[in-house]
Amino acid sequence: MQEKGGKKALIIDVATELFGKYGYHAVGVDWIIREAGISKKTLYNHFNSKENLIIEVLINRDKECFTSLNQLLMDVSDPLMKLELIFNWHDEWFNQQTFTGCIFAKAASEFPNKGEEINKIATQQKTGLMNRIEKILEEIVLSEKAKSIAPIVIMLLDGATLSAQVIGNKNSANDAWEVVKQLLK
Repeated sequence: MQEKGGKKALIIDVATELFGKYGYHAVGVDWIIREAGISKKTLYNHFNSKENLIIEVLINRDKECFTSLNQLLMDVSDPLMKLELIFNWHDEWFNQQTFTGCIFAKAASEFPNKGEEINKIATQQKTGLMNRIEKILEEIVLSEKAKSIAPIVIMLLDGATLSAQVIGNKNSANDAWEVVKQLLK
């Protein structure tokens, strides 16, 4: 028998996969319960609502991405190499068998109300990545230029994500990196 934390992690994993593939509104709790092989009571023991589950999924994914990027960039001092590694990280993600697009972008589009917690978490994730990129850029270009380029880098990464997801351009992260290199000249 799994311990309590094990069931919660299972529910989050199953919900993350289903939300990523099919969206938040399309996936109901009954579908999650069926795929996880748990009872409705078990789900509601861990999450008092579907919204609460979505919030946990987004927080969990944000932590995973943040940790993964931190580990990747930890020992790198060259800022240009750090930026390139961020694009390489995306390239690797786009080419995984399980790639279904950005769950934060999906959350922001399905929950467009800026006052909703789900939208706030999605926005914070994008803002956090942009701030991180801006700090790296400040080591390469003047602070003012870094501030204007960072949102463009996010736009290129988001566009690359959509290109990989929608039209199957698995090289889109590398294409976006080529554009960023031109912006930095």
